[in-house]
Amino acid sequence: MTKITVVSYCHEAHQEWIEFWAKQINAQTFRDFDILFIAHNWGEEGHAQVMLNSHSVRHAVHKHLDDDLYTRLLVQSYWSDPVIGDVIDFGCETVETDYFAHWDVDDIIHPERLALQSTFLDANPNIDFLGTRMVGFNGDPAPEMLELDYIQPDEPNLNAIDHDAIKHCILNKNQNCLGHTTMIYRPEAMQALGGFSRSDVKTDGKSPDFETWKKALMAGYQFYRLPELCALWRLDSSSIRTV
Repeated sequence: MTKITVVSYCHEAHQEWIEFWAKQINAQTFRDFDILFIAHNWGEEGHAQVMLNSHSVRHAVHKHLDDDLYTRLLVQSYWSDPVIGDVIDFGCETVETDYFAHWDVDDIIHPERLALQSTFLDANPNIDFLGTRMVGFNGDPAPEMLELDYIQPDEPNLNAIDHDAIKHCILNKNQNCLGHTTMIYRPEAMQALGGFSRSDVKTDGKSPDFETWKKALMAGYQFYRLPELCALWRLDSSSIRTV
């Protein structure tokens, strides 16, 4: 059976999302996964503060995470410039399972997400990067948006499912059909690529996700996107700058 580590990262200013994140994790019907929670830039850089922060973050998570999942939780403090690729690469270096599964702390994740992806990876070990459909929302999502078969009106790239369709969408149409919060991939594949992109829309106008998928496709890695809607991307949090 494919072994997965769910990886989430959270800045100290966004710790109010921890309870929401834990409830989403607890709701998963598939339970055989590890969890890496990265406390990014909590406190000041330095060994003593890092150890203190690891303890305090673990305590905050323990209040909300189910006991069976808490036993498989690893909390790591990490301090760096606010570059998402840097944090992701730290996660890839830390994960010891077959696959690294992104999980943004503020997004809504369907309870069947990991079950669907784990089953698919068991049957298709040739796939290196696996996503699902996801759509954005503001405020509170309509109830029907929480269903796996919901299709957003005029949803772009709906049929970008198999490798060739994803490759055409990203490399030829120059459109990103993959949301990183649903992505699962092999940590060694990301490391072989030289790591996650260090781009940032605030500094160079480029999406680090998009640049990374392009790099992986050009390197020949195999992609697939499940047709089910497994995540809703919280647009109004603006990269969780506010709660």
